[in-house]
Amino acid sequence: MSPFSALRVALDALLVNKGRSLLTSLGIVIGIAAVIAMVAAGTGTREKLDERLNSVGKTLILIRAMTRSSVGLLTTAQPFTPRDVQALREDTRLGAMLVGISESQFELVTASTMTTQCHTTATGGTPEIKEIRAWTLASGRFYTEADVKKAANVCVLGETVRKKLFPTTNPLGQSIRVQGVALEVIGVLAPKGRAPTGADQDDQIFLPITTLQEKIAHKQNVGVIVAAARDPSYLKPAEERIRQILRQTRRIRPGMEDNFEVTSVQEMAQLAVYVTTALNVLTVVIASISLVVGGIGIMNIMLVSVTERTREIGIRMAVGARPKDIRNQFLIEAVVLALLGGLVGVLVGIGLAVLLGLLLNWPVYISPIAVTLAFGVSVAVGIFFGYYPAAKASRLDPIEALRYE
Repeated sequence: MSPFSALRVALDALLVNKGRSLLTSLGIVIGIAAVIAMVAAGTGTREKLDERLNSVGKTLILIRAMTRSSVGLLTTAQPFTPRDVQALREDTRLGAMLVGISESQFELVTASTMTTQCHTTATGGTPEIKEIRAWTLASGRFYTEADVKKAANVCVLGETVRKKLFPTTNPLGQSIRVQGVALEVIGVLAPKGRAPTGADQDDQIFLPITTLQEKIAHKQNVGVIVAAARDPSYLKPAEERIRQILRQTRRIRPGMEDNFEVTSVQEMAQLAVYVTTALNVLTVVIASISLVVGGIGIMNIMLVSVTERTREIGIRMAVGARPKDIRNQFLIEAVVLALLGGLVGVLVGIGLAVLLGLLLNWPVYISPIAVTLAFGVSVAVGIFFGYYPAAKASRLDPIEALRYE
């Protein structure tokens, strides 16, 4: 019998009991669909995370005046002093690794015009923060070192704040009031979107750190220093050098815990990557169990089929079919059954992946490798679990088979 004839016979045999064939391959469908959907979702998540990391700055380093307790909780520690910041700026080894260093202070504020107001975050810093955070201006200018020295009443708006306060008018040259202090709008930043944590990066205003400290917050504390490495390869060395310098300037003796924390944005994002990887591994485990159950179902149905078609097997042997012909015929049927389940599983998985992408608003990437692997696994399941029934059919005694009722 030619391969095409064997395939036609296999399809005819499966179509005799359509419902049974469908239920048998359900385990294969569920397993394959789960793998395709989760791989696509995981890849989309990582692409979305990379996009948000790029918007924040992949080489961003945050130095916070905080300590971490034994249970992992962060508590506020002694704020940084101008001496701490100056030591970081003047270190030649560190300067070769960093784009720049900026003191930062954040305050939740109410910003208002004559007609509207909004609650947002005021970020006070030095001019280097624009380069460190890779902000670009949509219009106007950023504040300068001269603005910092004289604590100028100027500010730069994020796009979200601009939309709230000046939805239809040009904000440049206009005044807004922040906690009762009038500030002139000198620039508007291009939108960045959300950070990996989900926070809206455009929902803030930027102003000289001295203006925030002296006129709005009325405190000189600097709780955060922001830096950026020139290249991802400098991240670890830069973090280590920052720790060494701050331990010296803050007089932390050997053996004592740091009263500050140095972290990079990449380290924060690694947690999301670990979670995604763990979910993918869990999905593969569940899918494997489903495939095994589906494979056992295929073996069971093929054994039933061998019993039901015993007389047919005897007739085939009587007219010249060899044992290997019988074995191959039933093996082809098992593989076709598994492949049909794999095909339906791939289609269902792609549909689920697209649906997840639409619901969660993230990119969907259907991996050709995952699809190819799914079909390969389907064939393997069909061969592995179909071999025993096929071998059993090939070993039947032709005379006993012909007598079977």
